[in-house]
Amino acid sequence: MYGKASQFLSALLALLLCPAVWAAGAEGPPRFAVAAPAAGKPLTFVVYGDPRFSRREDIANSFARRSIVERIAGESPAAILIGGDLVYQGSDPDDYATYRRETAAWSQLTIPVFPALGNHEFKGCPPDNLRVCLENWWLAFSPLPLSPYRWYSLTLGPTLLALILDTDAPLKPGSEQLAWFDRQITGAEPGIRFILVVLHYPPVRDPLYPRMADEREVARYFSAKAKSLHARLVVVGSHVHNYERYSKDGVTYLVSGGGGATPVPAPRMFGELSRLSTAVNFHYLRFTLKRDRLTGIMVRFDADERTGNAWSEPDRVEVRARD
Repeated sequence: MYGKASQFLSALLALLLCPAVWAAGAEGPPRFAVAAPAAGKPLTFVVYGDPRFSRREDIANSFARRSIVERIAGESPAAILIGGDLVYQGSDPDDYATYRRETAAWSQLTIPVFPALGNHEFKGCPPDNLRVCLENWWLAFSPLPLSPYRWYSLTLGPTLLALILDTDAPLKPGSEQLAWFDRQITGAEPGIRFILVVLHYPPVRDPLYPRMADEREVARYFSAKAKSLHARLVVVGSHVHNYERYSKDGVTYLVSGGGGATPVPAPRMFGELSRLSTAVNFHYLRFTLKRDRLTGIMVRFDADERTGNAWSEPDRVEVRARD
């Protein structure tokens, strides 16, 4: 009884601090909701990963990270979804303090932030005792009632369901997380026209880089499910500190790991669709949701550009709802 009352009070506080967000009262991982804007206006939100907030200067480009945060605040999106590696070391409360300090403008604008867990959220904690790292993560995003869960969902407006996964927890057939995910997508309301999956390890990306254990399992699962869904499936991973775009078996895959962490080159082979010519791609994704289409634009920041406009929009993807 106490746990339910505590979750309700946390959800109520979240509502008071950010009226656009509320949490459903069902058992299990919470379902949040971001309200649609005034009639006739599209809903805009941001997705990106790997900002690595920290006072350490050798693990990220803090200038690029802060510039991206400032630019996002200027857009005043309805929500910000972060695909993991929010901080450099999840066991260090000071890294989360850096996150809160550098994103103060987001808080002042009451922009809700919805994070996914990445591998760096667990850095500094032994594999058999992750509690300290998880407590730091849950605390950083209170009053959202995330604890004790590591994955959850939210709706953006009336037509988009976002599922925030933890790819450091099992996602193989028979796992608790995959069973929950399957219930969410097969039981999605008829009005849901798009399903956005945000996770840290991207299921489809350049094959030259080593993969985590469940990535291929997740990609096979999406391929098997996509055709039977009434909603279009869009998957955004991070982890690779660059930008990539793919389409496979009716699923749109994006890699958005350009939030500030040390850049990693992308060969752009094996079906990569953006064909960007730039090796370093600090960026975020701006999504615009209309009734029948979801448009994603890569907003790129050139950290070395000092004489002209450092911002550009070199790639975009448009996903149309099924008839």
